[in-house]
Amino acid sequence: MSDICIVGGGLTGTMMAIALSYTGSAVTLARPEPPPLKTRHIDNRTTTIHAAGKSMLDVLGVWANIKITPTHINKVMVAEGADKLLRYQTNFNLDWHDSAHPMAYVVNNQSLLDALHFVLESRPVKIIQPANINGMHVTGDKAQLHCVGEKLPDFDLVVACDGAQSQMRASSKLRYFRAPHRQTAVVATLALDYDHENTAFQRFLSDGPIALMPSGNQLMSLVWTMQKANAKNMLAIDEKDFDIECNKAFGPRLGHMRVVGKRHGWPLQPLWMPKLGKNHLLFSGDAGHSLHPLAGQGYNMSLADAAILADCIKLSNRHGLSAGHTSVQQNYQRRRQVEVAAMTVITSGLNIMMSYAPRKVAKLTGVGMSLVNASPLKGIFQSIASGGVLSRANLLNGQLPD
Repeated sequence: MSDICIVGGGLTGTMMAIALSYTGSAVTLARPEPPPLKTRHIDNRTTTIHAAGKSMLDVLGVWANIKITPTHINKVMVAEGADKLLRYQTNFNLDWHDSAHPMAYVVNNQSLLDALHFVLESRPVKIIQPANINGMHVTGDKAQLHCVGEKLPDFDLVVACDGAQSQMRASSKLRYFRAPHRQTAVVATLALDYDHENTAFQRFLSDGPIALMPSGNQLMSLVWTMQKANAKNMLAIDEKDFDIECNKAFGPRLGHMRVVGKRHGWPLQPLWMPKLGKNHLLFSGDAGHSLHPLAGQGYNMSLADAAILADCIKLSNRHGLSAGHTSVQQNYQRRRQVEVAAMTVITSGLNIMMSYAPRKVAKLTGVGMSLVNASPLKGIFQSIASGGVLSRANLLNGQLPD
């Protein structure tokens, strides 16, 4: 039996521990101590999970334990440019929909984390907390973690899920490319006059995209990307002025929109690692790839990491090899590199073209959206958005690792 340690206890690390607990390996989760339930603030942030990701969380037993009912997305509409002429019924030049099967779901972050913690308690996973881990070294054929104030056992494989500011990544000396912090995402919840009809909207503005995701009855989750100085001002103004700016940026399609609850600022620095690991160490989630949020695919990439790694480890077990065998690293790298590279290029490239390129280039991109809307590419993009196309794995098909 292989010994695996997952470093990091957020949405990605907890989900990874649950997924790998089905591989036949002995799994340990080393995480910082979570805050007590009574001291948690009310978190209105959300995560978008595509259809394949929902199938994965369903078979793992997580989906049924999400207390705040996820809101499904049946339609996506994309527009280029501000809605200055108020032609809001016709200016979304790219849209796709599936009335029979939701393409994605919007899930409350805290409710998802609570569901993951609930399922984790029933799985054979050892938990070490609080664990402040800042690196590792390999001795013989085992990984030894550097944990402040505590000596941990040796492991065959370490999976770093410790986020965008990963200490494991920094200590690994592996190459990575991180974009400078030029934009910040302003995140909030908006109340609407009209029903969103389970439609997600995205409008590309000169300062960055504004996205609205359905997240309850006449509620939308706002992710508004803008230059960091503008975001600082937007987070500082009062709610009334913020409402005015939101309505001016998006237009009146959903009636008058009003902010509900707290606003958050999220610095955006997309990151890409050419190699997602080395000897006895692999990276997952934001520790290995951090995307621009315009496509809402960040957590879906983490789900695919776990699903594929589970299959890789299960395969190694069938051949009598440990989870730390080089074949696991090579297989994981090969099966993740296409989607990670493609989604990084698409999200960062589209943001650059729409937010930083001359307006003529942005206009051409808008024309391209119209062309895609009338071409077979539209169906391909819809399939990719629903998940399980660029990354294929048992869990993403709603089956346990085999």
